[in-house]
Amino acid sequence: MSRIEVSETSMRRIDVLRSAATCGRALNGRRRGAALVEAALVMNVFLLFIFAIMEFGHFVMVKQLMDNAARDGARMASTGTLTVSTAQIQALVTQELVNQGPTNLSIQVFQADPTTGANIGSWTNAGLGNVVAVKITGNYQPMLSMASLLPVPIPITSEAMVYSESPD
Repeated sequence: MSRIEVSETSMRRIDVLRSAATCGRALNGRRRGAALVEAALVMNVFLLFIFAIMEFGHFVMVKQLMDNAARDGARMASTGTLTVSTAQIQALVTQELVNQGPTNLSIQVFQADPTTGANIGSWTNAGLGNVVAVKITGNYQPMLSMASLLPVPIPITSEAMVYSESPD
């Protein structure tokens, strides 16, 4: 049998390679831990961003529902000053909000100044060409409390003004 001779320099090279491989395994384990910590930090920010988008979408939906309900209520008031009551208009507006509207809901129906929108009297006294308005106010309650980033509750208002089509 032949004997393989290994020089001392070759042994040193082998030792260096072994220690590098062992060091690589140790670094690899540390890197996995660092990646886990980084993922946990990034995931929190990512989820906060996703929930903020959802919350904003819900807010826009509620505002759109309020705008449509106010417009339909004002339309009903403008065509029926002699036949429709304030309670019927408020019932229509509440029905159109489909339980998605704000809390502390207040629905006002009034005759409005055409330039400022200010309340100038009872809507039932509005003659042909006068402005009738429906104003909805309330407080929007966010779905998620985002660590007190937003004031809770958020005041929200919607108003629609329409020219009366009822004769005097």
